[in-house]
Order: sequence, then structure tokens, then C-alpha cells
Amino acid sequence: MSKTKFSFLELVIAGFVGLLIVSNIVSQKFFEVEFLGIFWSMDTGTLLLFPLLYIFGDILVEVWGYHTSRRVIWYGFGFNILAAVIFMFAVKLPHSEYFTYQDSFATVLGATPGLVSASMAGYWVGSFSNSFIMARMKEWMVKWDPEHKWLPLRTIASTFVGELLDTAVFVSVGVVFGIFPVELLVSLIFTQWLLKTAVEVVMTPLTVFIVRKLKKYENADVVGTETYNPFALLKSGRDSA
Repeated sequence: MSKTKFSFLELVIAGFVGLLIVSNIVSQKFFEVEFLGIFWSMDTGTLLLFPLLYIFGDILVEVWGYHTSRRVIWYGFGFNILAAVIFMFAVKLPHSEYFTYQDSFATVLGATPGLVSASMAGYWVGSFSNSFIMARMKEWMVKWDPEHKWLPLRTIASTFVGELLDTAVFVSVGVVFGIFPVELLVSLIFTQWLLKTAVEVVMTPLTVFIVRKLKKYENADVVGTETYNPFALLKSGRDSA
């Protein structure tokens, strides 16, 4: 009996969507740390999860292409909306007298729809910007760097722009919904963007290692796509020669 070679794509998709859903809950908690005499404001999701999401996004584009990344971004978008609706109904449903944590339950999950709105707006803009820049740079770079020795250049550059747009939209919408205080607007945007980009830089060697291993195992190295329209879900990519 021949050995079946299972794809890692499903695992990457599951990890990406799962981390995104969890991040929308834990991002409600923000804190300040003092460094170099300056107070830096950040939320828990920024510290723990969002940098990983962009690493997942880079891997998806680099190995399986923009067309696959586009589908996964929409998967995350849809399941987060579903999660927000479920959380809302869970809070509204009557509870037993023995369930003495209703107020705490509502405080955490009750704020999730507003937080998801902020997160989804930032996520949509940031993720598609990151994927677009990553894919377009690969199309340009493969002409003079066919061995992808300069892969870190596009992983960092795409994250630099994507995280800035993601963070700016997320925090701004969060302020509108009252999730974050308006006085922390600039601080949250700057510190979160700086931290996310720094994590991407630090994790770049691991990202490159995973990408190369997956390309070899999956025999995939997609370059380009029929269209970069984020709504063209039925379009496919083209493999590099």
C-alpha cells in the first residue's frame, strides 16, 4: 500500500482561523509597560497572537499563493462573525441561579461584537495589504532572485505596511466602540505596530525555515495569480517555472 502524503495546508488554515478567533477575545485586555522612561500601551492579542497571524499569512502566500491566502482570509472573516453572533446569544440566554458568573461572562463576551468589528476591519485591510505586497514583491523578485535568498525582504516589508494599516484601523474603530480610551489612540497604534513588526523581524529565520521545508514537502511555490481582486474567490494562481 502506498503512503499517502498529507498536505499541511489544512493545518495552517486551522491554526490561522483558530488564532484569529481567540485573539478577538484576549485583545480586550490592554496594559502599559515602562521602557526607556516611556509608557508603552498594548493589548494582550498584540503581544501574544497577532504577530503569529501575519507569519501564517506570509507562509500561505509564499508557499500556496495569493489565491489561497485570499480564501483563508475570508474563512477567518466569516468564522469570526459567526463567533461574535454565538457569543452574543450565549450572553442573552437565561442562566441558572447556580451560574454566579453571568456578569463576568457578559463583560468579557458581551464586548466581543464591538471588538470583532474593530478587529475585522483592521484584519481585512491589513491581511489583504500584507498578502498583496508579499505576492507582488515575489513576482518582481523572482526575476532576479529565483532561489528566494532575499525572502526576508518581502516578509518584513509586507508586514511593515500590513501591520500599520491593521493596527491603525483596529484601534481607531475600537475607540469609536469605547473599547479603548481615546487618550491611548496614538500610543496604542504606535506601540502595537512597533511590537508586531519587531516580532516579525525576530521570527524571520523561523518563518524562512518553515517556508523552505513546506515548499519542499508540498512541492509548491506559487508565483502570481490571475487577479489580485480580494473578492475574486474563484480565481486561481499560477505555479512558478
